[in-house]
Amino acid sequence: MPFHLLVVDDEAHSRKLLRMVLRQGDYTFLEAESGEQALQIMETQRVDLLLLDLMMPHPNGFDVILTMKKSETLARIPFIVASASTAQDDIQRSLELGAIDYFTKPLSECDIRFQIPLKVRNAIALHQASEERLRNERMKAVSAMAVALNHEINNPLQVIQGNAQLLHVHPGLPQDARDKVARIRAATETVAGLTQRIAALRDIVTVDYPAGNKNSVPMVNFEASAAAGKKP
Repeated sequence: MPFHLLVVDDEAHSRKLLRMVLRQGDYTFLEAESGEQALQIMETQRVDLLLLDLMMPHPNGFDVILTMKKSETLARIPFIVASASTAQDDIQRSLELGAIDYFTKPLSECDIRFQIPLKVRNAIALHQASEERLRNERMKAVSAMAVALNHEINNPLQVIQGNAQLLHVHPGLPQDARDKVARIRAATETVAGLTQRIAALRDIVTVDYPAGNKNSVPMVNFEASAAAGKKP
């Protein structure tokens, strides 16, 4: 799947240069000519990495970064700064706010040929590792919830099933009461099937990714979950 890069710069030739620098990669390029447009794109489209200029009309690059920091979703998007500002305060502030790196414009031949492509590849690897850890944490939480929920349902369910069975075999039970007990038993069987499906949420599957790489990522095996809920 292509990696989505958002290039933010108010100068068209700078955006074109960055596209040319990174043309060899498997990237989908998005462009914004202002900080406001960049924020709109990030709110509505997938963005995996931001290449950001600082010296733009309001909102400038720092305004964009600070707005991103206030959003749980946007704060996870990594960014690289490429700016004409050589001020040490701007460089230091960018790095303190989380920039992967800071490049000054005009870009040098080394930046164009080696440094920027390398930093982008590294950023992609870090971003993918971060997303994988996040999926791992979420699925661990789902698994823990499934275990707890299964336990909380099963205990009272077994009590209901046991007492319903005793009533069902009681010789003096009137027929209308026996019919009601039968409906209770049928309902408990349905709930029992649901608890089996909840328990199946704990299943861990291994996902095969392209290029032959195997990653053990905890995921819900929904097919197994559905099968577990069916009666033989």
